[in-house]
Amino acid sequence: MPERTRSLLLAVVLIVMTGAVVFLVATGPTDIDRVEAIGQRIKCPVCQGESIADSPAEMARDMMDLVSERVDAGFADDAIIDELLASFSGAVLLDPPATGPTLVLWLAPLGAFAVGLASGQEPDDVFIARVLNLGK
Repeated sequence: MPERTRSLLLAVVLIVMTGAVVFLVATGPTDIDRVEAIGQRIKCPVCQGESIADSPAEMARDMMDLVSERVDAGFADDAIIDELLASFSGAVLLDPPATGPTLVLWLAPLGAFAVGLASGQEPDDVFIARVLNLGK
């Protein structure tokens, strides 16, 4: 390959790679996006099944303010979540991880299903009729 073609190809590759990096950096999540994402993961201690990002409760607003302060200070998402869970009583993750004690809760329905299959017992017609007529 001639030297001029190689140099031209290298220049084109560097320009394309620089453009790709600039695009990825420019379209990355903003601090506001991070605050919203973290707020969506934490259940409001006051409201039923609502995240702190969606809750109108004063405590949820305080928690979102703390999240915003920590994001501005450069804290990692997991560190912010850990601080929230430790600082506010009743705050829990809306989607708890399937590890440790919660792993049992995630696997319990599968275990019950397996036990039902292993019993080998067919449901009787009366039971099926009752289940199907529950809505009536």
